[in-house]
Amino acid sequence: MSLTIQNLKKVIGDRPVLQEIDFTLEPGQIVGLVGPNGIGKTTILRTVTQQYVADGGDVLLAGQSIKAQAQLREQIFYLDNQHLFFKNYRLDKVMQVFDLMYQNFDTAACRKLITSFGLQPKQVFSSLSKGYQALVLIALALASQAPYVFLDEPFDGLDILIRERIVNLVVDAVSDGTRTFLIASHNLVELDGLSDRVLFVKAGRISQDLTLEAVRKTAVKLQLVFPSKSIPAAVTANGRVLSVRGRVIEAVFPNFTPEVEAALAAEKPVLNEALPLSLADLFKVEFRSKHGEAV
Repeated sequence: MSLTIQNLKKVIGDRPVLQEIDFTLEPGQIVGLVGPNGIGKTTILRTVTQQYVADGGDVLLAGQSIKAQAQLREQIFYLDNQHLFFKNYRLDKVMQVFDLMYQNFDTAACRKLITSFGLQPKQVFSSLSKGYQALVLIALALASQAPYVFLDEPFDGLDILIRERIVNLVVDAVSDGTRTFLIASHNLVELDGLSDRVLFVKAGRISQDLTLEAVRKTAVKLQLVFPSKSIPAAVTANGRVLSVRGRVIEAVFPNFTPEVEAALAAEKPVLNEALPLSLADLFKVEFRSKHGEAV
């Protein structure tokens, strides 16, 4: 049962925030949604889940429009972290509410998971630390049984132990191939080791839809030093410079062909060393101009 977003558009005020957003999610995936702050990642989540009314396009679940069939909406779980209606509810009350909202909500499993975190059902959600609040949200998402779960900045401000626990819960949840997580985050390190796919949001559109495994088959990150102090044309024409420290250049070559390799070798580099290519590197390539400014 795929989830397809077709030509989704959203105007807020006079500004077109989303323009022709297109992508498809398949069961069993962990997909990262990446872009600079304010680019529209949260707007995508809110519009797909109909918290915002779209100004164009459609959202299809197994080919059926969720606008026309309200019952399909519970197949997508999303909590807007900025507008949680249950902040002052006790956890047992929160579970009761979600049991009414989601037909297949597993209250027993949610209670078991929450108590495994060392929490008690009588505790008030707003009294919990940020980390424990994040764990409760994950417990609600998992207990909803929704095949599609949207998470908005789930790692923001959390310590490493809480982040690790959330990652493990997400990985376990998709292991049987029936559930998919779409995670909007600026924590590129966490997404790098977690995501099967990454969607880059740029200028109101999905500018890149890539798998890191596929990118790493064709792209290379190099550390280079040349006899001359200037950066050779072989670098600027074929790659994107990430940093220059003295005469040490770090650059990504998105399409590292034998011809590019030969052109670099012809410049007789003093140092030519391959470095691990990360999601953060690809982010810089996508959102910086060739002169280093954000785009």
